[in-house]
Amino acid sequence: MEKTENLYRSIPQVETLISGASAHIEEIGRSAVVAVIREAIDDFRAGIRDGGSPTMDELTADIERRCRLKRREKLQRVINGTGVIIHTNLGRAPIAREILEKLSAELCGYCNLELYLPERRRGRRGGYAEEMLCRLTGAEDALIVNNNASGVFLILNQFGSGREVIVSRGELIQIGGGFRIPDIMAQTGARLIEVGTTNITGIDDYRRAIGDGTAMIFSAHRSNFTLEGFASSPSLLELAALKGEGVLLVRDMGSGNLVRDDRLGADFEPTVSSELSQGSDLVCFSGDKLLGACQAGIIVGRKDLVAALRKNPLMRMLRVDKIAYFLLQETLLRYSNDGGESLALWSVLYQSRRDIERKTTRLMRALQSPGKRQYIKRAMLKSTYGGGALPTREIESAGIRITVPGLGADELYARFIDSEVPVVGYILDDCFTLDLRTVLARDIPVLAATIDRILPGAG
Repeated sequence: MEKTENLYRSIPQVETLISGASAHIEEIGRSAVVAVIREAIDDFRAGIRDGGSPTMDELTADIERRCRLKRREKLQRVINGTGVIIHTNLGRAPIAREILEKLSAELCGYCNLELYLPERRRGRRGGYAEEMLCRLTGAEDALIVNNNASGVFLILNQFGSGREVIVSRGELIQIGGGFRIPDIMAQTGARLIEVGTTNITGIDDYRRAIGDGTAMIFSAHRSNFTLEGFASSPSLLELAALKGEGVLLVRDMGSGNLVRDDRLGADFEPTVSSELSQGSDLVCFSGDKLLGACQAGIIVGRKDLVAALRKNPLMRMLRVDKIAYFLLQETLLRYSNDGGESLALWSVLYQSRRDIERKTTRLMRALQSPGKRQYIKRAMLKSTYGGGALPTREIESAGIRITVPGLGADELYARFIDSEVPVVGYILDDCFTLDLRTVLARDIPVLAATIDRILPGAG
């Protein structure tokens, strides 16, 4: 009993333990460090109650471990070795460093978010970015909200509330996080009218469903799955022919592509301008997928319809901030000036397999311990687009596979992801694998240093 009491009395005060963990305060904040210390003390006391004899060294080591784990919860740089170009878990599309540096220079103080400088009066936020969207897509007007789901919600609420919206059963999609088109539609007040079957929907299915209560035909691009085999659905041109007074055609594109390039192949994602040209009244898409910018929802189309959306009271909740507008503005400028080739996303996408093999060579040469190359083998791999774009399409790529005797692929995966700069790879055929298509040029020295630290041998 006396030994137990002595152990309890030996626990330092929280303030005393904070001084030992002071190096973590700047990284995770004083309040987080205090919370970590109190949790560690509670577990220390529980160990004593259970009959154990924990030491002060164990307590301080536990606090250090918890602080390091807490730091890893923060948003931070990650090296993407998965080969998934638009990786939802890893921030979707990468943003060019030059754009972020320009953001820092221009927006570190005040800015003209709602000031129209040419006429020295209050202006509309996002006006220049929306103007560029019109130039790039051929739309009459554009509107930016905080994500594509918001765009869909706003359109359905404005034009479909209390009325009927026709959707093919083959397009009643579910997006990430369990959000489903029927659920979103129900929240907007629109009445869903399902037509056709899962695999076959004909133009007559739509025609028969149109009535006095019809507000719109809603078409959702199957961006995260495909229907193959005995499957068919009408084109946008055919659907546009069904429009009448009070009946709109709205297209949810998902990813939103602005690029038409022979290197991408004829079966690449359609462009926004092509969707509009086929008769869609409104088209909505994401900002952080194939557009290569930040999270945003973009709506383009008829001027009168966009004007009505802009006046919807929901816009106060769905509008984006100055940082999103600036990132979109600078991204769209790249499309206007060079077709988007200087954007980080398209730099990753346009790499040939030979380019990636050269990157692999640079990585191998950057290793400080050449003996560690015995655990590494070059590999021909397949990258994917991700982000709800081209779900069945793969791209020729290259990278490395790491095999260490006595060390499983799962353990290697954990060690790489637990590195100071986390490295996320994947396991293929029981080998830890890194696809170098998605490893940026600035990541190569860091990845080499990580390999040097993790793999056994001299160094």
